[in-house]
Amino acid sequence: MSEETRVGDATSAQAAARSHLEALYGDRVLNVKFSRTWYATGSKRDVWEVEGFVILKKGLFGKEVKHFKFQIDPDSGRVIAFEG
Repeated sequence: MSEETRVGDATSAQAAARSHLEALYGDRVLNVKFSRTWYATGSKRDVWEVEGFVILKKGLFGKEVKHFKFQIDPDSGRVIAFEG
């Protein structure tokens, strides 16, 4: 995500995750499905947690499904941590 925007709800957190996946995988992204999105408070910082699956194009006819989990900063909208 190039521009910094405040993430105030689950839909904004999912949009930030989707834009990071599209930047990471480019035209290979066929579909993004979110399974869970929640706001987690911590002692040092609060984050949005976003989990789901991305379906990627593989070859001419193949598809690949990858699980992902993001931690997104609610103040800037930047991805703090990525697992997947």
